[in-house]
Order: sequence, then structure tokens, then C-alpha cells
Amino acid sequence: FEGDTKDSSANKRDATAVNDPTYTDSQTGLGRAILLDGVNDHVELPIGTLISTLTSTTVTTWVNFDPTLSGSWARIFDFGSGTTAYMFLTPRQATAGTMRFAILTTTITGESGMNAAATLPTGWHHVAVVIDGATKAMLLYLDGEVLNRGPTNTLPMDLGVTTQNWLGRSQYDTDGYFGGSLDEFRIYDRALEVGEVRYLAGDR
Repeated sequence: FEGDTKDSSANKRDATAVNDPTYTDSQTGLGRAILLDGVNDHVELPIGTLISTLTSTTVTTWVNFDPTLSGSWARIFDFGSGTTAYMFLTPRQATAGTMRFAILTTTITGESGMNAAATLPTGWHHVAVVIDGATKAMLLYLDGEVLNRGPTNTLPMDLGVTTQNWLGRSQYDTDGYFGGSLDEFRIYDRALEVGEVRYLAGDR
């Protein structure tokens, strides 16, 4: 997010900024970050075919959450095809609940999810979600530390080719938009180890 939504990896999956979000200073050493207004700003990622290939994955980003701008059930990310197939991370459930990750497809019974103990704090924080397809386990991280872990009946590939892959926007039209900044958003095609997540969170 160095003033645009270009993919800095070799994969060339450049994203599209929707409704003209702006850019702001990120943390020291990380350049710029995208700033979403909590009204209708979001980012669309061209990763529909990617999700359908992932048995394991790790999704990480730096987040500066603004609870005064964000609506109810705002999303950090939400990849899916509507309300019958999705995987999302919200900084808070409703307007005062805990951070939550969940994954669901109606072809497999029940939403698999895990909660943090509290709302995502304000200020810059590193968040990560790990899904291990071999063990069907999920882990939720904050600043390199495991907040929660649990089983999952659903893997990303079970969602099929996803058509709505967003940062800052929910599959549910009644949910609010994310307000705050995002930076260094990454998707891996494997389950990162604890030490690797800690490294990304700044533990050098």
C-alpha cells in the first residue's frame, strides 16, 4: 500500500481500491498504509481462483483499527461468494464484542470459528490467521502471540472459486465497513509456524 494497491510479490495480483480510500503514514520503516473511511471504502482482491486451491493458508496484516469509524461487524478481510461461503476476520463482533475469525460454506455443516478475549485494540497491531489443512486446525494471532486455536470442518478450498474478496467489507450488506488503516497484507499458501508469525510481527 505504498500509495497504491499493487501486489509487491512476483504474483502480480494487483488489487483495486474502491470508493477512493486515501493513504497515510504507516509504522516507522513500513512506508505508507491504506486508510479506509468506515463509510464505503474497501479493497477488492483478484484472488478468487487462489482461495479454491488452498488446503492450508496463513493470512497476515498490520492493522490500525479505529472503532469510532468502523461499523458493526466490520471486516479486516472477507473472502467469499456471499453469505453461503466465506472466511472473514472482524476486529469486533457487533460494536463491542471480541475479535473473531470464521469460515463457512453451506456444503459443510456449521460455521467454524474462534474468538479473541477482547476487541482488537487501537493503534498498530499485527494480526494473523493460520489454517492447517493437515490437522484441520485454526490459530488466531495478535502481535505474534497465539490468542486462540480450534478445529475447523471447512478449509479454504471448500469455498470454491470466490467472487467477492475484500478488505474492509463484509459479505453481509447490513454489516458496517472497516475504519482505520491496513498495511503489509499477505496471503501464504501454507500454515506458517509460530516463529514465522512472530518474525512478521516484528520479533527479530
